[in-house]
Amino acid sequence: MKRRISLLAVTLAMSACVVGPDFRQPASTDLPERFARASAARAGHVDGIDSADATFWRGFGDPLLSRMIGDALDANQDVRLAVSRYDASNALLAQAKFDRYPTVTANGEIGHQLLSRNQAFGAPRDARDTPISSEQFNATWELDLFGRVRRSVEASHADTTASAADIRAMRIAIVANVANAYVDLRGSQTRLHIARDNADNQRQTLALIEDRLAAGRGSDLDAARARAQFESTTSRIALYEASIGVDEHRLAVPDWTRT
Repeated sequence: MKRRISLLAVTLAMSACVVGPDFRQPASTDLPERFARASAARAGHVDGIDSADATFWRGFGDPLLSRMIGDALDANQDVRLAVSRYDASNALLAQAKFDRYPTVTANGEIGHQLLSRNQAFGAPRDARDTPISSEQFNATWELDLFGRVRRSVEASHADTTASAADIRAMRIAIVANVANAYVDLRGSQTRLHIARDNADNQRQTLALIEDRLAAGRGSDLDAARARAQFESTTSRIALYEASIGVDEHRLAVPDWTRT
């Protein structure tokens, strides 16, 4: 009885020696209890992105923008790599969980053993043909006294959670970049249209002032001011056209790798 009690005490003491301390989340910066427009974040989950993040580009109601973002998410190689890492983490987590349970293996063999006539001293074939069979069953289980299995499962679970967070962050970054380029493109196109209209009006105004100056009415100052305003507007047209070209080239690349 004393020996059994001693063995039980040793086992309990060893089980208390778990590998490593329990994980404690590090203290983070104090955050407000409620963020601005927090109600928008309660609508659910859309395409792997929180609806609060999806709303900012779906809210434009632009099918072309939605299609571009979908193409960028589908074609991006970094997202595919992150998804593969998430799948690998999930596989390692499942493997780590298997260590908590007994491992059972079984195998069997069945066949016939046929001896030659010389070995059986001329016996008939039926007497020389012997059926053989064997079965084997094994079961092993690791007693997790030191917490190796527990810590392995915890680590694999943390890696899987981190991989899922990486996918979400990367998708949000891609969406933000595509939406930013698209909105900037539309803004530049609108400014270009307005600048061209202004340039046409200012060209007509300049022509009228020059005609009045030729007729002896008005002053050189009025003509110089109108000409400067017209040239300033036409110079901005080139800038808007260059900005449109850059955004169009950015949006023409569906991969959006290295965001």
